[in-house]
Order: sequence, then structure tokens, then C-alpha cells
Amino acid sequence: MGLMRKLTLGGIVAVACCLISGTVRGTPVDPDERYHLVEAEPRAALEDYRLNEDVWPSHYDVEIKPYLEAEAGKAAFTFDGKTTITVSTALSAVTAIKLHMARLNIASWRVTRKSDNSLVQTATEMYDGETEILTLPLLSPLLVNEDYLLYFEYTGTMDDDMHGFYRTYYLVNGNPVWMGSTQFEQTHARRAFPCFDEPRYKAKFQLKISHKTPQYSVYSNTPVATTVVDGTDRTLSTFAVTPPMSTYLLAFMVAPYEVTEREEMGILARPQARDQTAYSLDVGLKLLRALGSWIDYPFTSVAEMTRMYMAAVPDFSAGAMENWGLLTYRETNILYRADDATSLQQQRIAAVISHEIAHQWFGDLVTCEWWDVTWLNEGFARYFQYYGTETVETTWELSHQFVVEQLQGVMQMDSLTSTHPMTHPVYTPAQASGIFDNISYNKGAVILRMMEHFLTPTRFQTALRQYIKNQAYKTARPEHLFAVLNQFEATAEDRMKPWTVQSGYPLLTVTSSANGFTVTQKRFLVNEPSHTDATLWPVPITYATKESDFSNTMPTFYGAATFNLAVPDAANVPYLVLNNQQVGYYRVNYDAALWAKISSALQSTNFGGIHVLNRAQIVDDLFNLARGGIVPYGTALDILEYLKHETEYAPWLAAVNGLTTLARRIHEEDEQLFAIHILDILEKVYDVVKFQSPTSNERRVLTYLRQNVLQWACNYGHEACSEAAVTEFRRFFANPQTKVHPDMRQVVYCEGIRKGTKEHFEFLWNQYLTTNVATEQILVLQGLGCASTSETINILMDAITSDHVRKQDKSNAYTYIINNPYTLPHVSAYLRQNHAIWATSHGDYMNVASAFNNLLARLKNDAEKQTISTFIEANKNVLGTAAYDSIKGGLDDYDSNKRFTVDNRNAIRDFLKKKADGGAATILTNVTLMVGLLMLVLFRL
Repeated sequence: MGLMRKLTLGGIVAVACCLISGTVRGTPVDPDERYHLVEAEPRAALEDYRLNEDVWPSHYDVEIKPYLEAEAGKAAFTFDGKTTITVSTALSAVTAIKLHMARLNIASWRVTRKSDNSLVQTATEMYDGETEILTLPLLSPLLVNEDYLLYFEYTGTMDDDMHGFYRTYYLVNGNPVWMGSTQFEQTHARRAFPCFDEPRYKAKFQLKISHKTPQYSVYSNTPVATTVVDGTDRTLSTFAVTPPMSTYLLAFMVAPYEVTEREEMGILARPQARDQTAYSLDVGLKLLRALGSWIDYPFTSVAEMTRMYMAAVPDFSAGAMENWGLLTYRETNILYRADDATSLQQQRIAAVISHEIAHQWFGDLVTCEWWDVTWLNEGFARYFQYYGTETVETTWELSHQFVVEQLQGVMQMDSLTSTHPMTHPVYTPAQASGIFDNISYNKGAVILRMMEHFLTPTRFQTALRQYIKNQAYKTARPEHLFAVLNQFEATAEDRMKPWTVQSGYPLLTVTSSANGFTVTQKRFLVNEPSHTDATLWPVPITYATKESDFSNTMPTFYGAATFNLAVPDAANVPYLVLNNQQVGYYRVNYDAALWAKISSALQSTNFGGIHVLNRAQIVDDLFNLARGGIVPYGTALDILEYLKHETEYAPWLAAVNGLTTLARRIHEEDEQLFAIHILDILEKVYDVVKFQSPTSNERRVLTYLRQNVLQWACNYGHEACSEAAVTEFRRFFANPQTKVHPDMRQVVYCEGIRKGTKEHFEFLWNQYLTTNVATEQILVLQGLGCASTSETINILMDAITSDHVRKQDKSNAYTYIINNPYTLPHVSAYLRQNHAIWATSHGDYMNVASAFNNLLARLKNDAEKQTISTFIEANKNVLGTAAYDSIKGGLDDYDSNKRFTVDNRNAIRDFLKKKADGGAATILTNVTLMVGLLMLVLFRL
């Protein structure tokens, strides 16, 4: 029996109650969602958040004495600090020194002239809590080019918010073992010591840590140089001096960790996880050497960097951090055990390690001068996250994954009016944090890939080697990069710079003409197709009319609003596809005749020879052109029927992203038609991947494809998929020692919980509480998110507000729940009833606003929307102005989404109904009956 005939009552329940999204990776696929909190308005003049250039540091001596438990006169989770900063000035008449400080209590400070240790007379210090700038007034000006010493004694607090020098813990026999770690990027070094906390102020650091022994070991960017006894139960460890670097790259840990070392690399982990470090050590060493060779600047070329440590931190706000010589990671991004992690999790570990190791050159050795050009750090690191990993894991087809995950992923955000250029002014700490987004990361990497194909890989590599050597130990601006690129191609800056300083990207519209094709470029704004923005880009053009053409990715640039492509015998080409292998950063629309030719080719043998990446491009473009009102939905969905024959990962990943967005906008009354459509297009690919564990010799991307296909098939009621998943879950439930294959767990856990009992839920929750493997915890949370009763949903929401779910995982755990449409009214009720608890657990009421907004982005029920609106009006004072305004914005987005649904409903429904009537009229009747029965069941819950 075909997939179209496997829609059961249980399947319809799945459609109503299940997780709609597949294994979507990278960026959020729905750019309408408010994933980021609304930023507070600056309360000072923007320029006041930046330090002046009067005084420059050259060396820091920092001594930290942490208290991880209460001691005589010292509270737990506090620290004492002493810091001496060597500074000088090249200016005359400097009578004040400005630097950063946050959340520190300074007991005393002084300024001395280094040459003779004479005291500089000072006035009372001034501190601005908004800008976090400490001003030290001097009664006489500093001498030019003379070294001075700023000395501070102070105390601080090790908070639990994963910033600054913070506290974290892991459990041993149910008891917390406390430790200290750091996260200083972007502006949090100032919470550990007074400093010039901007990346342009590079200096050397010598760190000392007084730590309890033998309970704790200490680690930092460089090895320990000396140790001395410090009292009765402490050791003062002094680390070797670092190379010149920015404050945000200093790192240290105080933890009862163990090290697994080989040659110039070591992995730091809690003792219970040491058996999960082998893969990271192996791939890390390979990447450290491969990237050093590629850049022609081995890591150990920096004299102070005699070894690289990578540390697994139990609570970590970012995915990982590139501290020079001491990389820090979430456990899920570095600890790997083959029997408890998916293939995709293994790939992420390798890719994140490659990203952070790449930063040792692009970020640490050469650092962006200020966060307005963060892409000089993160764009390169994201590029090597894929292309670096591909040098050591050669069979994972990472260059193909890059196109869908990075290029197509960032196009979502960059098609909104709220986007920004890669190079973009920032001033405040909040703005500096906000610039670390998909534009700096994804778009930065995408533009670098575009330049690589323009320059050729050899010239691109040679240019980057020169750039690193030119700027080593310095900071960089884009002009430094452009100047080097221009040495190898005179037009490089002209071709690249506009993409970095202009927001968005173009849509190219192609129409047939007498001697070829006419191409028009216009900025693509998905919600404003009729805009008047006249921005133009130098567009890299390649095209194919036959299979052999797709290998040519060397572009010709066109900068005009309209230009012509002269193609011999243009009227008779089988098809025209622009942007070979989607190297260029733009979308393409075609006239009706050209779309018809592309559709015909896709439906022919071997897809007419259209390259797999261009098939993924066509899928992504069609979904977004339809969403933007440029191509009718009926036309787009009709062309996308080719997916019934598609069995490659990249086009299907693009399809999953597009279908996820579309599924959230399908009218409630049309969901059964949509389910029939989904099962129909999945039929062939399901038969290819099958419900089975991966074989030892299958392509890695086939494993990823299976995860997507099975999840969508089970979610939309594929009977065999559901039965197999439930059977596997219940086998695991009966005998927990016989684990589910990691690559099957996401679908098995989800279906087992959705179709299971409270006892099954509690069983899986116990797996979460007792596992020693962070990657398995994530898989369990994903499965628990498929809960299908109000009781289990509330249990899970309670868990998120408790310490059972770590702070770093709370946001993801919540997303797993609301990706299940059944949960939305229950989650809404929970948030309304427990908003104060949620605010306390997550930090403030802005996090309550974020929770409501992400829920509203998925909601289709007007009554529930009105309930939320009534709630915020009644609780305006409790929420506060910022959170209230944020949720009001989310309610406006709901209305926009509803208008979109209404405006496009007829076109989508007509396509779906015509398809169903053409081959599934009887099934449609049965489906309608079962939906009616389901509604009655749900009404009684």
C-alpha cells in the first residue's frame, strides 16, 4: 500500500498533537518568530559606552582567590581579586583614566609610575553603572610614553548566569560538585577584573589563582608556570604569560577535572565523563594540524601556546568559546559516546571544534577591532566550521550541507526589513551581544565562500595566509582584508564590499528575450514584495542549460538593475538555471515558460541533470517566493511535486525547512488535506530510507535524511512508521539495557511518548535524570516534548522552571514542547498561571514575553490569542513596560500570520484538494470523518 493510504485515526491525532518540525538545523526557519528579546533602549549617549583612546594597556597581572564554599569571613561563591595593569599614553595632558568594571566592589586602588614606583596623586573615582565605565581622575597629567601601574583590590561574586567568572556544578550521587569557569565574550571580563574591555586593547596577561588543594585543579590559556603553598589548604598557581590578546579571550577554570592528553592537545572533563573524550581528542588534533597547515601558521608558531586545552563545561551560555589555548564547550558539543549520540551530534561536535580552532587565527591571533565587524571573527570561523571539518571528515558532504544550512538559513533573516549589514555600528553591551547573529556568522561565511569561487580556491587560500601574517597580534578592519584580496584580484573589494555594508540580498527575475535572457535585480523583502528599495549589488552570475554546465562556478559580475545574458539558441534550451551550485547569495525567479521547463526537467530522468544543490536552491526559492507573493502557491507546490521522486538529503532538508514554515500557516480546516500531501510526497523517499538503523557503510547524509523522513512520516500518520516506533520504544521500556540506536531515538522517543501512558513518560524522564551523557539528555528532552496530555505537559513545564533542566537547556526544552501543536493551549495556560515562577526561573519578565511570543508564532486559535491578550492587559504592571510591549508585538505578529493564512488559503487549499480528489477522494472522506471524531475526543479532554 502507498503512503497516501496509511493515514489512520492515530495519524490524524499525530497531525493535531505532534511535533511538526523535522530535524531542522541551523537558523530558525520562520523569520516571523521573535526569538530574541526586545533590547532595552540605551540610557546614555551611544559614544559614552566606548572607551577613549587616551590610555592603552600592555600587561595585566591578575590574581583571583575564589570561595566555592563559605570560609571564615567569606561567603560561598565570592572571590577576592588583585589586578595590576601596565598602561601608557601617547598623548599629552591626559588627566583621567577610563576603563571598565562591572559587579565588583573595589576596596582600594592607586596609580604609580613604574620607573620609580612613585605614587600619582588622584581624586575620587567616578563610576557610571549604565556604561560600566570607571573613571580615575588624576591631579597631574600622565607623562607621554611612560609606563604606569593601575592597582586594584576588590571582591566579586560568582553568579550562576554563565557570564563573567561564574559558578556551575555537576552531580555525583545526586550531590552538586561546584566549580568555577569563565565566559568573557563580549563584555564580561570586566566582571572578573577592572580592564579595558574592548577587543582593540590587546595586552599580555599573567594570571594567578589561589585554589583549594587537593580538591581543585586550575586551568587557563597557558600552562601553570609555578605553584607555591598559600596558607594551610591552598595553592597559588601562576600561569605563564599569554601572547598579546583581547580581554574577552582570557579564560580560567577552578574545577576537580581530569585531563586526557596526547601531544599538544588535552581534553578537560569531569571524571565521570572522561570516557567520552576520545573522539574530540582525535578529531581536535587532526583539525589543529590541518587548519594550521592550511593557513601556513601552525598553532605552536605562537611561542606562548605550547598546548591546546578543550574543556567540557556543565553550564555554558554559548555553544563554545575560542579562548586562546583554552577552548570551552557545552558538554553536548565536545563529549561523545557512540552508543548515546546521534551521527548528527557527532558531526556537530567535530564542526564546533573546527569552528573554535579556526578562531585561534581568525579572532585570537587576528582580532576584529570592534564588534561592529564581528563577521571578521565569526564569518571565518563559520566558514571553517564546514570546510575545515571537511578536511578530516571527508565523507560527510559538508560543502553540500553548508548551502542549505548557512546560505539558505540566513536568507530567512536577511529577507526582513529588520535585518542589518554585516558591518553594522554597535555601542552598548546589549548591541554587542545582538550582533552575534546569523548575519555575522552565516552571511559572513556565505560571502567568503562566494569570494573563494570568484578568486579560485588557490588564490583565496594564498590571500588569507597573507592576511593572517600581516595582522598577526593586531586587530583588523574589513579594509585590511580587502587590501590583501585586491593584491590577488584588483576588483575583489569592489565585488565583496557591497555585500558587507548593504542589508539584504537581491531577487533576480529572469525573462526570455530575443537573443537570450533579460535579468532584473531587486532587493528581496519577503513581507514587502512591492517595496521601492533601489539597492543594487554586484551579482555573480553563472548559469546552466545542461548537466555539464553546473560544474562551472566561476562567475561573471553584473551590477546594473537590468542586464542581458546572451545565450545561443536561447529559445530551444531545455532549461535555464542561474547560480550554479548556489554559490551566489541571491534568489532567482523565472517567467512562466522558464519555470515550466525547469519543472519538466525535474520530472524527467535524473532530474534533467540539474545539480543536487540547485535542486535544493529551487526548492528553497519556490517556498520563499510563494511566501512573498511573487510566485502563486499553486504554481510553487505543483513544481515541488517533483519531491515525490527526490531521494537526496540537501533538497529534502530545504523542503523540510519550507514545509515547517508552511505547516504553521496552513488553515486549521485544511490540515487533513495537508497531511495527505505530506504522506504522498514522502512515499518514495520513505521506501528508500526505511524504518531501520543505519548500516555501517551508508552515506552519512542518508542517515540524516532518514531522521527527517521518519519524523515527518510518523508525525503525519504513517501507520508502519508509527507502529515500528512504538514497538521499539516499548521494547526499550521493558528492558532499558537494550537501548534504541541513537539515530532512531528522536522518532522513537517522540512516538513512544505521544502514543504512550504517563508511566512511559515517567520512564523517559527518569532516563533524563540518570544519564551521564549530555547528548542523550537532549534527545530525551526532544522526546518528552511530544507529550500529549495536559498532565504530562505541566510536569515538563514544571521541570523547566526547576533545577532539573539546566539554565543552558531551558530555552531548547521549551522549544521542543511548543513545536508540538497539541501543547499550545496548555502551555499558554501554564504561562498565565505561573508567570512569576517562569520569570524567576529564567531571569526576568522579558523571558516570559519571549515564551509567549514564540508560542504565538505557532498558534492558530483566535480564542487562545484573545485569552493571552486579556491576560497581558490585566497584568500590565506585573509584566513591566518592556515585556508588555514585546508581547503586544507578538500579538500583532499573530494577526499578520493569520492574514497570511487567510490571503493564501484558497490557492493552497485548491492545490491540496485537487491533488486529493485526483487520487484519494475516498481517503479524504475517511480522513474528514476521523477528524470529526478527533475533535470530539479533544473537546472532552
